[in-house]
Amino acid sequence: MDTGILPIPVRNNTMMELKVYQQNALDAFTRWLETLSEVENISKNAIEALKQAGVGSISAELQNYPQNAWQNLKQNDGVASTAGDYVTRTDDANRPIPHICFKVPTGGGKTLLAAAALERLHRQRGLTLWIVPTRAIYAQTKKALWDKEHPYRKMLERASAGKVKMLEKDDPFNRDDIANYLCVMLLMLPAANRQKGKEFLRMFKDTGKYPSFFPDSDDSSGDARMRNEYCDLERHKKTGLVKQSLYNVFKMLRPVVVLDEAHKAYGASKREASEEFARSINRLDPRMIIELSATPNSGISNLLVDIDGTALKKEEMIKLPVQVKSNFRKNAETTSWRDDWQYTLQQAVDELQRLNDAAEALENTTDRYIRPIAVVRVERTGKDQKDGERIHADDARDHLIHLGIPKEAIRIKSAERDELQDEDLLSETSQVRWIITKAALMEGWDCPFAYLLVMLDNTQAQKAITQLVGRVMRQPHAQLTGRKALDQCYVYCNNTDVAVAVEQVKKGLESEGLTGLGDDVVGAADAQQSEEFRTQPVKRRAQFRDKVIYLPMVLHQDGDAWIRLNYQSHILPHIKWSAIQAPDPKASAPDTMILQSAAVDVGDAPPVYHPDQEPYIDKTVGISDFARRLSDLLPNPWQAARIASQMRESLIQDGKTEEDIYDRRSYLAHTLREHIKREVEQQAEQIFCRKLEQGEIKFDLEAEEPNYKLRDKYEIEVKADDRPLTRYGSAVQLSLFEPVFEHHFDNEFEKKFAYYLDERRALQWWHRIAVRQRGEYYVQGWKQGRIYPDFVAMTREFEGGTRVLIFDTKGEHLGGNLDTEYKKKVLKTLEDTFNNAGTMCVREGTTREGIFQLVFSEQEFPEITARLEEHNFTETDN
Repeated sequence: MDTGILPIPVRNNTMMELKVYQQNALDAFTRWLETLSEVENISKNAIEALKQAGVGSISAELQNYPQNAWQNLKQNDGVASTAGDYVTRTDDANRPIPHICFKVPTGGGKTLLAAAALERLHRQRGLTLWIVPTRAIYAQTKKALWDKEHPYRKMLERASAGKVKMLEKDDPFNRDDIANYLCVMLLMLPAANRQKGKEFLRMFKDTGKYPSFFPDSDDSSGDARMRNEYCDLERHKKTGLVKQSLYNVFKMLRPVVVLDEAHKAYGASKREASEEFARSINRLDPRMIIELSATPNSGISNLLVDIDGTALKKEEMIKLPVQVKSNFRKNAETTSWRDDWQYTLQQAVDELQRLNDAAEALENTTDRYIRPIAVVRVERTGKDQKDGERIHADDARDHLIHLGIPKEAIRIKSAERDELQDEDLLSETSQVRWIITKAALMEGWDCPFAYLLVMLDNTQAQKAITQLVGRVMRQPHAQLTGRKALDQCYVYCNNTDVAVAVEQVKKGLESEGLTGLGDDVVGAADAQQSEEFRTQPVKRRAQFRDKVIYLPMVLHQDGDAWIRLNYQSHILPHIKWSAIQAPDPKASAPDTMILQSAAVDVGDAPPVYHPDQEPYIDKTVGISDFARRLSDLLPNPWQAARIASQMRESLIQDGKTEEDIYDRRSYLAHTLREHIKREVEQQAEQIFCRKLEQGEIKFDLEAEEPNYKLRDKYEIEVKADDRPLTRYGSAVQLSLFEPVFEHHFDNEFEKKFAYYLDERRALQWWHRIAVRQRGEYYVQGWKQGRIYPDFVAMTREFEGGTRVLIFDTKGEHLGGNLDTEYKKKVLKTLEDTFNNAGTMCVREGTTREGIFQLVFSEQEFPEITARLEEHNFTETDN
């Protein structure tokens, strides 16, 4: 979703891995939850103490625990640096509403983050409202969340220990459902906003569809108790009785609200409309609001996490750069632009053929399937709208067929004609290569195979480019191909000045939340003009050419040979699943639980609700309930059942009843999963280290393969205005390859570290590792993911030996997180191993030791200088 929902590939017996920016976002969310709980408890205790002391007036500041928690986090850099002042929101009962926003660009996984955030609430019962803005997004979200095999649904299943009930607005539900299930209701945006009219007002109707939540119509005392318990319920104007409406059910249940694509509502042109929408959500009396937005409204949303386009680029989620090409007639007054659209379409056909050739070559060498698709925007799609003046979908289809495109490869997508329907565009059986539309794909659709956006209409109505460019940016499989043509996307325009088109594409990126990527939009006026984007050969400096340089790889013994370490082949098979025991039951009790939604009755009052035939709930938790939540961690279902059974028996022996286990099943399932993950990682680390000690794994630098052989030259993509990396007006001097361009560095800290290395008299050379999917150097540890360092370097010779250096630069804000600690530990282990392995032949000299280090800030530069022992070298040695 965000708008599109993609299947997330999950390999056998491996867990779906979050991207680094997604994990960081969820870690920030967890810290917010923890701080919120702590501050709320402090606030409650203080208020209670004041009441007992006879203080009648409690300050609003003391009651506003969400704001106090936010301020605590902000002082410790726990919220987005771009966040403004905290925005307080209250419900109709004047309670403060905790609310935060994830700023996530299109293609960044908003739906995934929403589901993962709900999982981290450890909330196994109650009501969640999942609100979306459009029918297309509604349909895609429903398809994912109703599918029990989809990764997003599985997150909800884990959160509720398998007790999920998916609902739509008109579906019946009762008190028993809320008490025993995590009920997730999918709502369309108009149904939640009073300004949208009838759909919203339907929620206020006294329908009588929810009798278990209300007293009988003739039970005036029950009605009075309810009004006393819930002071802000909607009532009939004449009788004063509480309306038996869905709206009032929401207010009693106090749902968690997930607001997807929040900018569609908050981004309204009128501030008053945005604020009214916020009040509409507040009136539902939510206990928490989680917003996800590409372009949030800073005056309404509290920005906890700000993910920009560069994060998606680094994680290979999007195709960049965007190649913009346009045919533009300066003498348009005498020549109709409509005469040129066939030529623009012909160019697009040629481009798609080039992309198809590249895709077939990729499949032949890697077995990776991609079928490039073009999206064509026309002026008309309606059955009765062909007038010979405006470009119609049928005109474009006919011309494509004239150009030799098979009819079955073309689909029209419009409100009247949906020839795509539910076709799986990622399937190898699909024949679709061309999709013709006007506005049907502007929201709620994107496909990783879509590479080409073709604007046949006169895009002086340039808003169309802005709205459609995001539809072709998602990278197939979230992984670069290493083929330039397949790692970027294309926009072809008809009769639009290319400079204007480029600006519209940039605006489109910004509207999709893809900030920081303006330099990745490249314009070309037409095929006859020279492209501003070119391939630049990069070669080693003269003194290092024709020299063989190797870098150390983590290798595993394979008979008499050595091969590169593979987690699936060399680590995972040695995990002793039978050695993994259930966690200590005393360690399984949650410190804080967010389970208030379980209170759905009217306090201590006796039951006054309609005597429904409520189903019997068996509160016996079967072993399979826990075991099936371990299937992605444990390859053997019998071992999963054994561990789950152990935990259950331990809990019973510890005095817990079946009902206790049932009521805590969500947290217990989470605890069990985290325990097994830790156990597997600990064993993997032990296996790795044991094999190192026994000589089955090695990390040294013999000047031969399968160690990594540095290339003599390679090609990079360069724009006309790319600048070489300079220091005090001069090009850097010690880079192994030249030239080095500024755009190769992701941030200022990386450039500062490059400058630092360039000034070290102890170094022969340094090298900035390029895009990782293009055969660059990596280090393998005891987890499945590879570690791609940012820099490698080699010292000059001293006493007959040199040093190899490996550095990974991290911002200070990443210090201490689990991924960073893992990398630090791996590099330290490999450094110790490398330095104890004796001397290794590198070129004609020897390498006597290495320095492998994570670098977080400039404060660490002096430590590195000391380790380099620069006092042994002089400037003249260079």
